[in-house]
Amino acid sequence: MESLNSISVDIARAIDHDASVELWKRYRRGERGVFTRRLYTLKGQETFDDIRRKYLSDAEFHRAVDRYCEDFERLLDDVSRNDRDQIMSQTYLTSDTGKVYTMLAHASGRLK
Repeated sequence: MESLNSISVDIARAIDHDASVELWKRYRRGERGVFTRRLYTLKGQETFDDIRRKYLSDAEFHRAVDRYCEDFERLLDDVSRNDRDQIMSQTYLTSDTGKVYTMLAHASGRLK
């Protein structure tokens, strides 16, 4: 978990904010396969690759990523129950915490 915390700031900076907003809108409308490397800055692409490798090779990191994603998904489920216009959900997804979720979920294969 400590290594996840140490990279979270880097992750938030590694995602193009405008691209993130657009891709989440498309994904939430049902479009799949929208999360590609173009979402990330050049440095972000390296971070994505590092996370992917570590996720596949380090069981403790794998569990931490899965826990983070599951917790964030539960939060989104809770928020979306009373979020008819999806503004709060979109706000969470494009926040720094949401950007961390996006990269971790993408690198772990949760977002296809």
